[in-house]
Amino acid sequence: MLFPEKLRQLRAESGLKQKDIAKKIGVDIPMYSRFEHGERRPKRETVVKLAKIYGTDVDQLVALWLAFAALNEIGTDKLADKALVYLREELGEAPVPTSVPTEAPAPVEVAPQPKFHIEISTIDPAKQNIVTLLGDSPFPQYYNGEALNLLSRVENDSIDCIVTSPPYWSLRRYGAESINTDNIDEFIESIVAVMGQLHRVMKPSGSLWLNLADTYQNKALKGLPWRIALRMIDEQGWILRNDVVWDKQSSAFDSSFDHLRNTHEFIFHFVKSDDFYYDDEELRLFFNNVTEKKAKEGKTSSGVTGMKYRRNVMSSTALTDEEKQNALAELDKVVDMVNNGEIPDFRMFIRTAEGQVMESKSEKAKSINEKGYYFLLYNKNGTMPSDVWNITPANSPVERYNVFPESLCHLMILSTCPDGGIVLDPYCGLGTACKVAYDLHRRAIGFDVNESYLQKAKEKIQQQPLSLF
Repeated sequence: MLFPEKLRQLRAESGLKQKDIAKKIGVDIPMYSRFEHGERRPKRETVVKLAKIYGTDVDQLVALWLAFAALNEIGTDKLADKALVYLREELGEAPVPTSVPTEAPAPVEVAPQPKFHIEISTIDPAKQNIVTLLGDSPFPQYYNGEALNLLSRVENDSIDCIVTSPPYWSLRRYGAESINTDNIDEFIESIVAVMGQLHRVMKPSGSLWLNLADTYQNKALKGLPWRIALRMIDEQGWILRNDVVWDKQSSAFDSSFDHLRNTHEFIFHFVKSDDFYYDDEELRLFFNNVTEKKAKEGKTSSGVTGMKYRRNVMSSTALTDEEKQNALAELDKVVDMVNNGEIPDFRMFIRTAEGQVMESKSEKAKSINEKGYYFLLYNKNGTMPSDVWNITPANSPVERYNVFPESLCHLMILSTCPDGGIVLDPYCGLGTACKVAYDLHRRAIGFDVNESYLQKAKEKIQQQPLSLF
């Protein structure tokens, strides 16, 4: 066991959440998550802090950290195996062999391999589990078959991120489809059954992004997305974090004269625990255009000196003299942060009446109750985006077939799947989610009953330049 695994074990034993630890060591949640997944190395002093927080031996944790650093350095060296023996001996994880060969063994002749090859597998129960088969391969693996059957071969708690869009209900079919029923209740049952299996295979830190479209029957809008979502919440234990309205900004031809044109679909963001991976910076950067000039100049609505807020503090009758002194001292620090380009802007709120107590449990209310003031610091990457996403659908190479736009998948995968994590799409169709995962250095698995779609998905990757981790 080396450093990232040890961190995960210590936190599990402590009962603490990632957000708790991140706050204690002064980093954001995505950064701490990267420590646990081996994607970033903390500083030595941070490792010491972590050891004290977890109540574990400082020297042992630092030694594991050093060994992990060494493995990162030598991992691709031809002598890495020898070095690993010495490292494990030092850490007490494996005995040292009585002798170590002084010469490398003769090279084994290996037949030349193609640049890469992507398999489209059919169901074979005798094969290993699907995530085990994927291994560390950067290339998506596609499986031809029903989602529910294939999911039975996916290991528990093994998938980092699920991005999927099940087929529409009761539309004309062009070729094989994943769900062959015109009965709305059977359609819902089919989707809910697959969602139950997805809950099993997804990691506690994972996310499910489920795109569902509604439809009319006998002049009535059926509410399909919410029927399915509520079943998932009530019966399977899913936690709904957001219902995103995907504004497609266009629609198919609609001859109806008694209801509005439909130009949106729902995308539900589900998790199965409150300790899930989430990188808000990627969402902020995509949706916001924070200019470098503003960050460098540090200009705020109150001016670079914060004079407006100083006057409000000094003239306040609701703050004590000590609270005023503390508020002005902290204001100086925040203004310096703006002028140094650390944050683009801020707002300051102070108690408005003597003896005022805010009943809210928010961070703002707590600060005003305890200190008399609160600073809202703007994120350097912009504000958090809203739950309405204006993204135009992609053009499809297949007649009457809707395709996820890559930008939509890009957002979902970057924000909720760690680098090197596994993305699964159980209704992958033409493989957009898998392609985007590949482009973003995530591993990917796709299922679909239509083999011709999977062939096109495979061709998308083969047309791409090699994406190395």
